[in-house]
Amino acid sequence: MHSSRVALLVLALSLLATPALAHVPSFPSDNTTPESAVDVPDAAKSWSFYDHLDPGEAAYYRFSLSPGERLRVSTFTPDRGAFTPSFVVLSPSLDGTEGVPSQVTVPDGMGALVVAGDRPATPSYEPFSPSANYQTANLDRPVESETTYLVAVYEPANRSGQAGVAVGYREEFSPAEYARVPVDLVGVRLWEGQHPAFVAGPFLATVLAGLALGQRRLRGRRPRSLRRVGAGVGGLLLLGSAAETVGQMALALSATGPTAGAVVTAVFAVVPLVAGAWAVRVALGTGPTTTLARAGLTVAAVLGVLTWAGYLVGPALLLAAAVAPMRVADRLLTR
Repeated sequence: MHSSRVALLVLALSLLATPALAHVPSFPSDNTTPESAVDVPDAAKSWSFYDHLDPGEAAYYRFSLSPGERLRVSTFTPDRGAFTPSFVVLSPSLDGTEGVPSQVTVPDGMGALVVAGDRPATPSYEPFSPSANYQTANLDRPVESETTYLVAVYEPANRSGQAGVAVGYREEFSPAEYARVPVDLVGVRLWEGQHPAFVAGPFLATVLAGLALGQRRLRGRRPRSLRRVGAGVGGLLLLGSAAETVGQMALALSATGPTAGAVVTAVFAVVPLVAGAWAVRVALGTGPTTTLARAGLTVAAVLGVLTWAGYLVGPALLLAAAVAPMRVADRLLTR
């Protein structure tokens, strides 16, 4: 298959995978009272809050919804023990406070709906992260009148642990949120309890090994041009992200077993793998960089952004290598 056809194929796969993304990640803190509740700016939009509960503590989230929207809240945890996040919905539109646990504060004028958690025997696979989480409590109901909600997340037995809270149902990202996802995913993995060395290991090992192999292969040749250096480093950063995704997918699947959701995650590994390999191939080439190669680097940069590969640095280097003036980028280091 010609390289241009490969580029078109992986571009199509990445565009198909993007709508399957789930929640915008967020990491709240100091939200243990109704007054300090996290303000969710658009509760119809999908959010994932990666929180923590200490014994006897509750975490609060505040938002408003309009008629025709849906109140959708769920809790999850990566913890393998008995820790079971649950939640209480508080609102002026609700009546009564029956069953509200002692660790939850009910503000004046609000009624309550208790949604007790039920811990499943096995975790479910999240293709967006990728990760394995135990889904513990869920509420999904239509909103009939505009009102304010306060959600209090708690643990029935006052155990401590990592409590994830998902709010909303409309899957969308602002440009800034989308660009920040690679860094946010590192935060998610640390929240899950992974060791920093494991989180960063596959990425760094791939990049460093690629640099060492590339230097050995180019030994004795003339110095590289700026364009080829940028293409090579950018390509390696994409390959590092592919290795990182594969490692996380393998870890999650070892807990959940095979699942169809892995197909979505695989796209986010295959796309940067192919795009990064293309860029490295251009970097290792000889002679002037052709127009076709520059177009390929542009496609690789776009694919890197779409699949969160290379922490934006990789795509930026690839794009710079593609659009830099020929007389500057191809000659500066070869004189």
